[in-house]
Amino acid sequence: MRIELSDFPRLTIDQGERGQTKSPRESFVDALKQAVETTNKQAKDAEQSMLDLARGESGNIHETMIAMQKADINLRLLVTTANKLIEGYNQLTQLR
Repeated sequence: MRIELSDFPRLTIDQGERGQTKSPRESFVDALKQAVETTNKQAKDAEQSMLDLARGESGNIHETMIAMQKADINLRLLVTTANKLIEGYNQLTQLR
């Protein structure tokens, strides 16, 4: 199998309208909201897959386990990120 460079997404900076960049605060808040929404969606998908497997509607245990692991990894990443943000905020408040 040949891997092409176009198979990998490239990171770009969203210029918005008229070539103006978003403010850092808006970009960070948007990224955080998107992370929470993605984590929530994956957790719901994993739960639905688990329920389908338990009911016998889906016989594919491999996809169910993969969905559960993806949801677990995303949730751990989100919790770690939140903890780091709180830790950083606490350090900033101690500088005053």
